[in-house]
Amino acid sequence: MDYQINRFVIEIPDSDEKTSTDQLDMDFFLQKDYRKVILGTVRFPDGEPAPCSVVKIFKLKHPHCDAEITSELEPIGHAITDDNGQFLLGPLYPGDKIVLKILYLNGLVYEPSSKSVKSTCEPMDTEYEEEE
Repeated sequence: MDYQINRFVIEIPDSDEKTSTDQLDMDFFLQKDYRKVILGTVRFPDGEPAPCSVVKIFKLKHPHCDAEITSELEPIGHAITDDNGQFLLGPLYPGDKIVLKILYLNGLVYEPSSKSVKSTCEPMDTEYEEEE
């Protein structure tokens, strides 16, 4: 597999004077890349997004194996879904045969909280009183 990394070396001009051009404007040209990514959304059966789900991606060790039953999988990476159930995985190479496994909490109801988190540890100094 050829994994392309575009590397750019930038020499920052040395100057003691503050000028009106403290910003360096640059254009970067990437090489053509044939790799792919997966942008997906995980949803519960009712269609609602599944936040905080873990999406694991595996490559088949032997491409001729049945992807439904084989345990010959090579882990490639993972992603965690955002509040909208979306994730991004990659890079993937043309011709790869992959398997995704999605782990989620059944019946998860996600409601952001503005409440402060209280510690489960007792304070070291006994002068502090516990807030209720």
